[in-house]
Amino acid sequence: MMTIEITSSPSLDDVLSVANAKAYLRVDHSDDDTLIEALRDAAISWVEDYCNTRLGDVTAVGYMDHFYPARVPVGPVQSISSITYTAPGGSSATLGTGNYWYDLKTMPARIRFDNVPDVENDALNRVHVNMTVGYLEAEVPKPVIQAVKLMIAHMYETRVPVVTGTITSEVPLALKALLNPYRIL
Repeated sequence: MMTIEITSSPSLDDVLSVANAKAYLRVDHSDDDTLIEALRDAAISWVEDYCNTRLGDVTAVGYMDHFYPARVPVGPVQSISSITYTAPGGSSATLGTGNYWYDLKTMPARIRFDNVPDVENDALNRVHVNMTVGYLEAEVPKPVIQAVKLMIAHMYETRVPVVTGTITSEVPLALKALLNPYRIL
């Protein structure tokens, strides 16, 4: 199993600007700009967690205890820049590009190894897969952006955790319908 650490953050304005969120909400004043920005950030975070993806490209490190075939549990993976490992004795080394193959077209992305060196036996997270993951700014799918907008609108209009005395309907169903094709499981 691979554990992922995101090591950089994209500008969320590149995913959806506050001005675009305000236009969707039909808000024409600046009194709620800070609130709308916070709702946008929360909605993007929810969508990223639900889909196991990142909106905007970020750098990440995948950690594994050994060299073994693996699927990257976040995506989409744009590139794998290098693979480093802890060699016997504790020193860090880089695995040659001829010793691994990857498939970035499959969701989730896959990686395989061949003729790998020994790794330090007394360490955890010995293998580090250094990569860029997430949608490039212009490539975030439109249904994903629509789901972010729906979530913002839902949170903007419903600012309490429980609504009583009314008939309720589940907004997340619409979100899931938009997002399920983009989930990485």
